[in-house]
Amino acid sequence: MKNSIRKYIILIVALVATTNFALSQNSNVWGSVDNLEDLLNSNSYQDVDKLMDLTVIQILPSSKNPDLQKVYEFSCNCDEADLYTSLVSVSGIEGVEYGPKYEPLVLPDDYNIIFDPMYTLDLINAEEAWSITHGDCNVRVAVSDQNYYAVPGSEHEELGGTVTYYDATNTLTRTHGTAVATIVAANTNNGIGLSSIGYDLRLALYRMNYNEVIYASQAGARVVNLSWTSGCTFNIYQQEAIDEVYNNGTFIVAAAGNGTTCAGAGNLVYPAAYDNVFSVTSIGPNDNHEKIIGDPNSTHQHNAMVDLSAPGYDVPITAAPGWYLASSGTSYASPFVTGTVGLMLCANPCLRSQEIEDILKLSSVNIDALNPSYAGLIGAGRLDAGAAVTMAFNSPTNTDPCGAIACDPAQSVDAGPCQTVYWGYTDDYATVELNGMTSGGNGGATSTWTDQYGNVIGTGNSVSFLADASMVPTGEFTTTTYTLTYTDVFGCSVSDDVVVTAYNVLCPPAGPLVPKNDKILMCKRGRRACVSENAVESLMASHPSNVLGPCDGISDCKSISIGSVPNEPESSMATIRAYPNPSTGIVKIRGEEKQIINKLEVYNHMGQLILTQYNDQQFSVDLTTQSTGIYLVKAYVGNQMATVVISHL
Repeated sequence: MKNSIRKYIILIVALVATTNFALSQNSNVWGSVDNLEDLLNSNSYQDVDKLMDLTVIQILPSSKNPDLQKVYEFSCNCDEADLYTSLVSVSGIEGVEYGPKYEPLVLPDDYNIIFDPMYTLDLINAEEAWSITHGDCNVRVAVSDQNYYAVPGSEHEELGGTVTYYDATNTLTRTHGTAVATIVAANTNNGIGLSSIGYDLRLALYRMNYNEVIYASQAGARVVNLSWTSGCTFNIYQQEAIDEVYNNGTFIVAAAGNGTTCAGAGNLVYPAAYDNVFSVTSIGPNDNHEKIIGDPNSTHQHNAMVDLSAPGYDVPITAAPGWYLASSGTSYASPFVTGTVGLMLCANPCLRSQEIEDILKLSSVNIDALNPSYAGLIGAGRLDAGAAVTMAFNSPTNTDPCGAIACDPAQSVDAGPCQTVYWGYTDDYATVELNGMTSGGNGGATSTWTDQYGNVIGTGNSVSFLADASMVPTGEFTTTTYTLTYTDVFGCSVSDDVVVTAYNVLCPPAGPLVPKNDKILMCKRGRRACVSENAVESLMASHPSNVLGPCDGISDCKSISIGSVPNEPESSMATIRAYPNPSTGIVKIRGEEKQIINKLEVYNHMGQLILTQYNDQQFSVDLTTQSTGIYLVKAYVGNQMATVVISHL
């Protein structure tokens, strides 16, 4: 057998105590492989292997997703960029991505303090939460971290009797994981050490990598804490691993980052910035996001992906047996939320992940006024554990058995009246403003707008965007049906449609020698006319019969047949995915089931085609030279079309 084959390491699902593969290599990338034996025997792979001495590992063996089962890590003691560049060109490896770099999120201090008062638990209203439950239930709470003082017989005094799962073969540093785990659920009311928000919760303690997170979920974890970072860029394989965990019913809480993480407090940190992860940043004893009030350089992470704030500065912790100190880091903010979620699930085991998120946000204390420079960037508010557990206990979902509840007959939605807009003149006339009304439903209901192709165009009852009628001739129109869906915490939903008619009123050039035209189509006293753009407003003001668009234009859009889109392909079964979305300029587009996309088109908000690519399974769209905003992507697969809206920040 060839040397490259001898170095191949298979990790089967049963081998949950994976070796420290992410930390033992200097460089690693991930990629999808359909046939490993063919790859290892290929000349192109062996050429790279001879130069770099590669090791290949199946990286997510615990996953039940067939696509993730094909993901492998390629690692070597070499330059990461060289490794990536070399493997991108190897036939048999698809979707090469930089691998994670797992690091605990902690800012260490070198001094001890006396924990009196215990500001962290006072601030989050822990006593009210404990008045409902001490966490003495069968909810499985998990922590994924480096390692822990949890070896039976020699465990930390605050973990004795609280641990339901631990891999004793783990040899990594134990201090960080111990500090995190004991914030979630240290022995409380035992006369020693410190109290924890989780009080009597039991802990399952896992290693620090994505496969262990999947394994924790499959073992029944209802909530898992990730006080670590795997990198500063989006990775589709990691997102899909997170999605699998979330879809399996596990609520994921992660530390947002420590300010210097990923080179700046405003930058995204992963896994906290992934979809379906609840991101937590830090505040101090006065709800202050700046650790040193008045010093913006003393903050932890703040960005649009943060969901909530919790105590993360000068937090009382215990990192080893008999060692108690204060330390700072979002590593210590997120476990306060994780422990609270554990108590919420004890109070109401019927909670689903969306309701958990809604309750945490709705029950939080808004601290934007105290942190005006960070309003909208530090989440919905500061954790109030007492209010969250009370709200969970009193939720209508708290039934025995779970799900024994009917939908609210008063739940209703109205998508609003139909609209007619005009493309080609000014943005004011091309803007679609969808304003729906909703009522009834149980719990924190959500509203979502979608177009007739199923693409999400916005959340909330009101959204606005620019229409596009560039694909039809001057004076013609398109119609698009938009649907407002109103869903409550039980999944009960109602929906209503509204039709938007968009006319193209940009007159064509007068001839081939006139490259640009500023004439706009109007009905001028009953006659069709192309007039100067500068004259439109004065003409409309001068006489009521002077209107924008053709004279036979349809002002009552309710007479339009719903769902017709002239000159557009039929709604299709083809689907595409864009990631990351939103992005800072580079977006990858791929079809489902590895479909070949025959043609990819990208349009800006004015409906102008700015990019066309052909015949591939995956495309990289570069918007870095374009202005920030919304772009429409159309993908043609055979005789079908799929669309997705992407956002360039």
